[in-house]
Amino acid sequence: MSDQGSQDERRSIALVDRLLQVEERVHGLVRENLNLQRDLASGQSHRSSSGAAFDVPRTAHEWPLADDASLLPEDLDLYDRRCDDDVVLAGRNGAQFLALFNLLGAEPDYSGAIAAIRSAEPLLRLSTAVRARGKPDVSIVIPAYGQLAYTLNCIHSLITHRSRYSAEILIIDDASPDRSGELLPRLQCVRYHRQKANGGFIQSCNTGGELAAGRFVVLLNNDTRVSSGWLDMLIGSFDLWPEAGLVGSKMHYADGSLQEAGGIVWRDGSAWNYGRNDDPNRPQYSYARQVDYVSACSVALPTRLWRDVSGFDPHFRPAYCEDVDLAFRLRSRGREVWFQPQSRIVHYEGKTSGTNTATGVKSYQIINTKKLYLRWRESLARHNRFGEAAYFERERSVLKRILVIDATTPTPDQDAGSVQTFMALQACISLGYKAQFVPADNWLYQPKYTGALQAIGVDCAFAPYEVGFENYIRRYGWLFDVILAYRVGVVEKVLPLIKIHAPQAPVMFHLADLHYLRMERAAQVSGDDEMRYAASLMKERELSVVNQADCTISHSSVERDILAAEAPHARTALWPLMFEHFGTKAAFSGRRDLCFLGGYMHSPNVDAVVYFVNSIFPLIRAQQPGIRFIIAGAHPSEEVRALAAPDVIIAGQVADLQDLFDRCRVFVCPLRVGAGAKGKIASALSYGIPVVSTHLGVEGTEITHDKHVLIAEDPGDFAAAVLRVYRSSALWRRLSKAGQELVRERFSLQMGKAALAHAIETALGHKLGLDGGAEPEAGGK
Repeated sequence: MSDQGSQDERRSIALVDRLLQVEERVHGLVRENLNLQRDLASGQSHRSSSGAAFDVPRTAHEWPLADDASLLPEDLDLYDRRCDDDVVLAGRNGAQFLALFNLLGAEPDYSGAIAAIRSAEPLLRLSTAVRARGKPDVSIVIPAYGQLAYTLNCIHSLITHRSRYSAEILIIDDASPDRSGELLPRLQCVRYHRQKANGGFIQSCNTGGELAAGRFVVLLNNDTRVSSGWLDMLIGSFDLWPEAGLVGSKMHYADGSLQEAGGIVWRDGSAWNYGRNDDPNRPQYSYARQVDYVSACSVALPTRLWRDVSGFDPHFRPAYCEDVDLAFRLRSRGREVWFQPQSRIVHYEGKTSGTNTATGVKSYQIINTKKLYLRWRESLARHNRFGEAAYFERERSVLKRILVIDATTPTPDQDAGSVQTFMALQACISLGYKAQFVPADNWLYQPKYTGALQAIGVDCAFAPYEVGFENYIRRYGWLFDVILAYRVGVVEKVLPLIKIHAPQAPVMFHLADLHYLRMERAAQVSGDDEMRYAASLMKERELSVVNQADCTISHSSVERDILAAEAPHARTALWPLMFEHFGTKAAFSGRRDLCFLGGYMHSPNVDAVVYFVNSIFPLIRAQQPGIRFIIAGAHPSEEVRALAAPDVIIAGQVADLQDLFDRCRVFVCPLRVGAGAKGKIASALSYGIPVVSTHLGVEGTEITHDKHVLIAEDPGDFAAAVLRVYRSSALWRRLSKAGQELVRERFSLQMGKAALAHAIETALGHKLGLDGGAEPEAGGK
């Protein structure tokens, strides 16, 4: 056999081995999934007569990255990923730094650690009062008393931390008895301040707050190490919640286990670190929520607010309960206290004050608990007794709950439908609901997408902690006030289970578009009789679901009117597309090219770009040599990739739409088939790029020809419209301005919020049997 033949044979054998390994892993995952569903079904926690005893039973699951120190994130299978994998890496980095310089040993190399920090190029954008031209975004205040090893470890984690915010690091040395006063001033990356005498934690924090130059004060214990994304998520949360007065991090032990996911204060003034010593990756610990307090070893406040309330109250000197008292004082001023689990730290607990409450500073924990109770006993009277109903006490501000169901976790950077699901969840939260999201099919935890929902306060269900919709709704169904479900296939599957396990909750069916209408139109274009028959079957299914739902939501006024004719007894509501207004600063003269955006697992988008390249673009190219067409979006199919040419660019998924839209001059939407309102057009308008579309592209919306966009059907007319916008700066500016105004006025989250409130009222009215009846006459019974 030739050498080439031997190589081919070896490659074939290796490929077969790899395929066998993959098949074995798939079978293993299937077995794990079935076992999880069995375990969850056998360990159901049902509502007691009062509901007070309800909690989710603890279940033991592997944490691969934490359990095996040799594993790296890239080694993990999809179902081996966990919410808090990043904190495991932070713990490893801390252990490596401490060991490298023997900082916890008998002869620590402090000078070596100092030299390593001094020589490192900071990843964090540092700004000290001496060097800064302007004020930093954040002042990170680190109170320290001794424990130089941990202080150096903390500083090392900060200078190697990436953030979009600039920061200064303030070390407030509380007259440390070790070499801190000698060595820490050598670090140019910090502002060092030494107290004249030891005054305790509260005094050090208050001194740091007085010295802070940033817009935000972050209090960070010296015995901590920050994890990836810590500062961005901590400070970025104030943009999410305008009424937030304080935001705090999720705290872990060095091995990754949970130290605190927000705090609970009981009626007697005693406090719990919620979730202590449990698996931190469990869903109930992993979404942002309002809490009683967050321990002050990693919290952020606006500097002005910190000074308005005069920081920590010296009444609790030297330490303990000051963080709880601060949270109560902030709430008394109408501000909110938030736990943000996407901001994570390792906390080497008790390194300064120890853990024994019988002696030393730690003894003040008991004394100050009594002081706290005395001050806040009237507010605490509304809290439960110690240890009672922790599941509900962890989020005592929750008054109503909505369950949102889709096939899988939304991926907003891949498809416009996911953008609407994401913003619908935001609208639910803005209406005062606690939003819980559950996938009907794919229970995979996806760090990027599940994490994005958790960061805004959505309680997400995911494997291995929750698997199977029937298990989920059996356990939690009685909690929900309203249920919102997407996709006809999903609703068909979940509706019977909802009727059994959540009979009290009205069900809203979110109709992204009428599938049967899209199929009918595709059949009309293609002349496919089988497609026409499939459309008729889909019509029966969709109308059946519409008639069963308490309210059906549509984005399109055209489809709402179709439903009024086809299902006259159904309850419907119109919900506008929702988009954030991004705007643009890119001028007409600095732009070129045309673009289209869509997901290419959706056949109407494939048809649109093929039609444009074959029938419209040649007419444009002939009159505007050098112009290019950029086809952007996730999952380009073989048919789409085959369109590639020197002037037809297949860009694939775009990480930042601003980069795409700001370099292009015209967005084209040559849709010939499809249904529903088209998110891609509103998205383009939100970035200020003018649009040329077919009538189908703007169907059912308030978008008007020659006011917000140009509309054309025939290839020649479409090409002429594109060139008209492309060549006229005046027309371009007029359309850009009008499109942005439309997004702000009609496609905003506020408009969506109002529409959702109406839809919920409609659904609830039907559930209560109040729709369709006449109003009682005045004076009647």
